[in-house]
Formats: sequence, C-alpha cells, structure tokens
Amino acid sequence: MDTGSVRLPAPDLTTPSAPRTGIVSVHATADGAVDVWRRDPVTGEGHVRRTRQRGWIYARTVDDLRHLGNRLSVSADPAPPGAVFHAQDLAPDSQVDPRAYRYLLSGPSPRQLEGEIQRGAVTARALKARPALGDLSGYLRLGYAEQYLIATRQTYHQGLTFDQPVRLQFDLETTALSPDEGRLFLIAVRDNRGLDTLLEARRPAQEGEIIEAFLALVQERDPDVIENHFIHGFDLPFLAARARRHGIPFRLGRSGDGVPWTVDDGSRVPMWVCPGREILDTLDAVRRLNLPSSGLKAAARHFGIAPEDRVYLEGDQIVQTYRDHSARVRQYARQDVQEVDDLARIVLAPSFALARLTPRPYHRLTRAGPAKGVLEPMLIRAYVEAGRPFPASERGHLEPHRGGHVQLHAEGVLRHVVKADVASMYPSIIRAEGIGPRQDELGVFHRIVSDLTTQRLTHKRAARDATLSGPQRREHHAMQDAMKLVVNAAYGYLGAGRLARLGDREAADRVTARGRALLQQVTGALEARGVQLIESDTDGVYFSTGEDTGEAQERQLISEVSAGLPDGITLEFDGRAQAMLSHQVKNYVLLRYDGTLDLSGASFESSRSERYGTAFLRTALRALLQGDVPGVQAAFEDTTTRLTARDVTNADVSSRVRMGKARADYAQTRGQRKEAHLEAAWQAGLDFRVGDRIDLYVRTGVGLSVLTDPDGRDYDAGHYRAALVQNYATRLRKALDPADWEQLFSGRGAGLFDRPVAEMRVQWRPVEDAAR
Repeated sequence: MDTGSVRLPAPDLTTPSAPRTGIVSVHATADGAVDVWRRDPVTGEGHVRRTRQRGWIYARTVDDLRHLGNRLSVSADPAPPGAVFHAQDLAPDSQVDPRAYRYLLSGPSPRQLEGEIQRGAVTARALKARPALGDLSGYLRLGYAEQYLIATRQTYHQGLTFDQPVRLQFDLETTALSPDEGRLFLIAVRDNRGLDTLLEARRPAQEGEIIEAFLALVQERDPDVIENHFIHGFDLPFLAARARRHGIPFRLGRSGDGVPWTVDDGSRVPMWVCPGREILDTLDAVRRLNLPSSGLKAAARHFGIAPEDRVYLEGDQIVQTYRDHSARVRQYARQDVQEVDDLARIVLAPSFALARLTPRPYHRLTRAGPAKGVLEPMLIRAYVEAGRPFPASERGHLEPHRGGHVQLHAEGVLRHVVKADVASMYPSIIRAEGIGPRQDELGVFHRIVSDLTTQRLTHKRAARDATLSGPQRREHHAMQDAMKLVVNAAYGYLGAGRLARLGDREAADRVTARGRALLQQVTGALEARGVQLIESDTDGVYFSTGEDTGEAQERQLISEVSAGLPDGITLEFDGRAQAMLSHQVKNYVLLRYDGTLDLSGASFESSRSERYGTAFLRTALRALLQGDVPGVQAAFEDTTTRLTARDVTNADVSSRVRMGKARADYAQTRGQRKEAHLEAAWQAGLDFRVGDRIDLYVRTGVGLSVLTDPDGRDYDAGHYRAALVQNYATRLRKALDPADWEQLFSGRGAGLFDRPVAEMRVQWRPVEDAAR
C-alpha cells in the first residue's frame, strides 16, 4: 500500500516563524471569512490574521451542481485561479465504488457552495422544497473551522505548552439558581498571568456595573481560553440572561459583535461558542473519568488539589453567609477559581494535546468522542491531503459484533495480588497484524495507530524522565494521554460499523478474536506458574501469588510470560496490592502496600451513595482486607449506634438524585403514576428540570423528602439502619462464610452455637464452585 502521501502534522513545530505555530483559536464563518488567533511560543504575544477560504465538500457525484452550467468546472486538478465553482475528480482514471466520495467540490464560500447544492438538488432529485444540506445523501461535510484547518494543513497549539495561551477562569455567586429569580452578587476572576480579583454587587443596583466591569476585564486581559466548572450549563447562561436584563451587550468574544452563542451538540446542555476564545468546561472532562462525583469540590479532593484551608459552603448557605461573614464567601469564591485552574491543568491537558493531532477546535474536544470526533477527522484529512476519494462505508451486517473476553475467576478476599497488563492490547494487535478497514485503500487507519503508538511510547518514557523539569514531564504525560485516547479508540471505531465512515465489523472481529486468544495464552501461562487467577479482560489480569514473593519476583514472572507472546505484544507489570476483594466483574477493592484503599466499580463507588454508608463501607473494607473481622463488626455497630443516637446529620444520610423529567412533564403523568423522587421535589415546590440533581432523604413520619436542613437530624433512623445492611453490608458477603455474615449483620445477636467473631476468617472461592 502506498502511504507516502499520507502524513500527520509534525508535533514539534516550535519555531516562532513557522506558519503552523501557535494557533489558539479559529473562527470561520459561512461567508468564507476566517479569523486565526495565534500566541507566539517565545514572546507570548498574541496576534490575529483575517483571511478567506473557499468552501469545500466531499461528494459522490456532481449531479446537484449541473444547473450551474459553465460556472462549474470539472477536472482532475484542484480549482484553477479564477474558478467560481469547481469539482475535482479524485479518480479520473480508475473505477471506484459509486458510494465513495469521488469529488471534492469547492465554491467561493461555504454558504455559496452549500446554497447551490441545495438549489440544484430540488431539480436533480425532483424534490418539492429546498432541502437542508444535512438531509441530502451523498455528501461528507465538515465544520467551517475544520475545513480551514484541513485545507491549510494546520492544527491548534503547535509549539505551545498548556500554560502559554492566556487562560482565564471565572465563577459566579448568585442569589438563586435561575436568572429569572436571582441576581449576581459576586464574580471571582483569575488568569494564568497573575490576575486574582473579585467583582462585587452588594446592592441589586450594582449588578449591571459588575457585569460591565467583568466584560471590560475580559477584553483587557484578552484570554485565549475561558474555563470554569459547568460553565456551559450555569455560568454563561446566567451571565448572558442578567446582561440581557440590564440591556448590556454581552460582548465576550474577539471578532464580529463578540457575542457568544449556543450550539446543540447532543450533550446534556448546549455548548457555548465564543468567537476568538475557546470556552472549556472542566465538568465535561471530569465526567469522562467516571469519578464517584463530578462536582468541582469532589474532583479537587480526588486529585489532591483542594487548598488546606478550603472553605466549604452549601449552596443554600452562601447568600446568608455573605450577609453575615462576607470574607468567608470571598475566600470560597477565590478558592473555586483556583481549583478550576488547577483542575484544568489535569483534566484538560489531554484535550489540549489532542488539538495538536486532529483538525478540530480545542473547545470541541472535551465533548468529542475519541473515535468519531478525533480519529475520523484525521482519516478525512489524510485522504484530502492525498487527493483521493474518501471510501464508501461498509454495508450492514446482520450478525452482531462479538466483543472482548471478560472473566471472573475467583471472588472473596485474596492476598498478595498482582496486576499484569497487555500494553494497549487492541492497538498492539492492530499494529502488529496490520489490521485496518478493508476499504481504506491508503492504509491510513493502520498508519495512524502505528505512528501514534510509537510516539506515545516515546512520550511515556519522557514523562518518567527525572532529568526533565516538572512542566516538561507534564507535557509529555499529556501527549501520551492524548495519543492513548486515539489509539484505544481505534478498535471501537472499527466495531462501530456504519456509525463510522470507515468502520469494518469483520476487522473488529479479527481484533477481538486475536485478543481473546492472547488473553487465554497469558492466563494459561500464569496458571502454569502456580498463581491463582482473579479477573481477566482486555485491561489486564489480576492474580494472587498466595504469598509475598516481593515485587522483583513478581516482575520476573510477568517478564517470563511476556517473552512467550508474539512480536509486538508485551505483558507489563501494572501494580500490586496486599489484598483484594473480588466482588463482581470490574467491581473490586484493593488495599495497596502503602495502605491506600482503591475502590472500583459501581458497587463501591456511586454518586448516589449516602455519606454515612460510604464511611462505614471504607472502614469495614479496610478491616476486611486486613483479615480483621472484629474490626468489621465494630464499624457496623458504631454506625448503627450513631444512627440511633442521631449523631449523624440529614446531609450524611441524603443522596443526590438526578431528575429524569421536568416539573411540567411530571405534572402530565403524576395523576396516573407517582414517582418517589419526583414527588418529593414536587411537594417541595421545586421547579426542577431534566438533569437537575437534588438531595433527598427519608424523613421520620414523612418519607422521601428534599433536603432543606442539612444539619438537622429528623431522618428515619430505622430506615437507614436497614439500608446499611441492604445497600452496604451486602457488598461484604462474598468475603465471609454465609453463617458468619448473617451473625454479623442480622441484628439478632450471638447465639449459643455461633462462632466467636474473633475466630471468623475472610475467605475466597473459585467462581465455578461459588454459590451464585
């Protein structure tokens, strides 16, 4: 396969004079105007250049443009100077699949080209009305910014590190969640050039002043990137609505009228787009990590970036606290934007690096799927640069795609646990065996996976290089994370079938079949060396050595197994733990040798878990994994005693529930069927919307209720004692003899013939022998 004309943008363009260096934002419009903002990697200066682009679209035929007559030129060459509308035949001397995108159509501007296609389609397809372009088959169209980046062979951020663009964070404090019911009283603003300030409106009449001051401050600081947590769903909608209320033009951007707008991209909330400034929501990035909670404070604690003197305030306490202790709320607001800044460096860095690889704007990448949203534009770019038709999608299959292999071998508590990982198994198989979509005539898919895998290993090694500075290591880590996202998405892209333009179900089946065979080879070789398998899947194999043989010997064992694998496939040591509770597939707890407790899976980490139950579970799990059954009993008895004595608060027993219906929609069905969590919100008079998260608890004599008094103690203690057993203690069942579990948690007390708790032992059993 000739892939010589296919290339990826070089990731090391760091010379300031290089024409592809330093793009931080692109704003392209339908009329062909393109504004490109750059940040000089050396001087830090920003500048903008306005240019124009011809609109272009991949097409199967030119039929919808036949009405143009001599205004349409058709040839095997790119559009000649002076051409108005042009169709470049990308396969003039060969037969191609009629479903392939053979022509590259271009026109004076995207709007003019699209308009003529729509106009011509009415006649060519005998339509009754002018269609939307998206309703017409036979076209492959990208966004205007993507068209510019591909046509000019550029990407964002070449030569820039994460902090070289000007990054600004802001956060609002308001008197209500709805801009129709409340107002702004404080805006905290920070940037990575030293700004740290507050704008305050103690009186309602001052609100317009701080909105104008904030907009002026943004223009003065001129950030390339604006960040916050839930900026799309709260801060920008609220700010825009209040500006509108005061008749203030919401000029946040850099070009045109500067007013941002929303785009419905199918996500939970519309995305805000701002000309010349990339709007980044750290919430989008955190949600991809599957943390127990995606809130800012929880994420900051998870990553260890919460300030030691962090002020925590419940939402309904902020206004009153500001009246009584305004300094406390000021500190709270400053710490909010500080945490957003620090969190962005962790969770947005991979998207920042991805923008160097794929021809898409930075702000789209925290929401873009790595297969369709990142990998596919790279494939399209390669075909455009090679001057070849973009291949037809595969035809449908009746048989379902067979996925990878997942198996639980043992459950309960096992000691001296090791994890072995087949390094990037599916990408390694794709790379080693040359697997790719059969319709990919240029071999672009395989080359991208192979090149990025090689580059990723280079960045991964550099990220561990102690001779490099901290910022340098972080940049390499972000690059390897970005490349990992793309190469790991490759298999999913193949298996997506017709949902992906170059999907190939049969190629995906070959990858998983080879993966299953490799996994069986690995598990067989490990068992032959006397270990007990616990869980195996494409993410790796957990096994127990039975005794502490030491890390060096564990690594040696894995190296021996790896040596027997095919070329290009490597088994790596991926961690060790003194004990593991294997509960279900992908649901387990590890007690590391340093005492760290790692919980994985919805059985142990859930955003709906109550604090009192989570606290019990963590204490009990630690005791369980240390073989301390009396410690498990003590944790249970302590929790039930505290519940009965009301030593815990309503907030401790509450759970956060997502609303699946809006109040208006629930009103239509409430008469026929009441839903407990919606009814609680209804009875509280809340104007809830789809996606809202509301704290609920079971109140004595009332039932499920909205949490209005977090420090109160009117919860139903009997309900929560029962829930402690049903929702939390049951997760310990597989580590104990059934009779022992009943004795510990049934509440009936010790019987005459019961075993003393001090003699109880944790246990494990092979899954095939387990009582399921």
